[in-house]
Amino acid sequence: MAHALVLVVFGLTGVLDAAGSWALALHFKHALKHEAISPSRERLALRIVSIGLVSIGLFAIEESTRRLIARSGARSSLVGIVITAVSIVALTVLTVRKRAIARRVKSGALWADSWLSATGAALAVIAVAGIASSSDHGLYWVDPATALLVALLAATTGVGFLRQEEHSLVPKPRLIRSGQEAHRSP
Repeated sequence: MAHALVLVVFGLTGVLDAAGSWALALHFKHALKHEAISPSRERLALRIVSIGLVSIGLFAIEESTRRLIARSGARSSLVGIVITAVSIVALTVLTVRKRAIARRVKSGALWADSWLSATGAALAVIAVAGIASSSDHGLYWVDPATALLVALLAATTGVGFLRQEEHSLVPKPRLIRSGQEAHRSP
């Protein structure tokens, strides 16, 4: 209702965060059942979350640019502001918890998912600020410009995680010792 770009992207982030969380839940359920983390499931979860970050970034870049050119801002919506304010707290707590657990279990996929939650929290903060500034002060560009900045960060972070996932597929050379000399095998 408010036509806030950040709110639209924020909603998309929620959907993609849920998809990443679902992949991670399946991954960790499998790990508990087999008492070991599956590298292939870890990579798949990382890929899903990374693609989510890139998707959010690309969508928001395109839409932000369109709205900046059209000089289109957001309108105030009490429901949108309340939902967004509650989400700031929830997503910040999720981000912190995911990062703590990711460090303990050494999961790059969960760490990447924490970035997806952090992106949602940042978008929530920006949405409230964007709606307030465009409604009260006529600063139409705040919503699309700030969404563009978050979009660039989300896209580059997602690409970085995709590269990390791709890098994990490349076999590492092993050091083999024969006698006194060492050489690398493929």
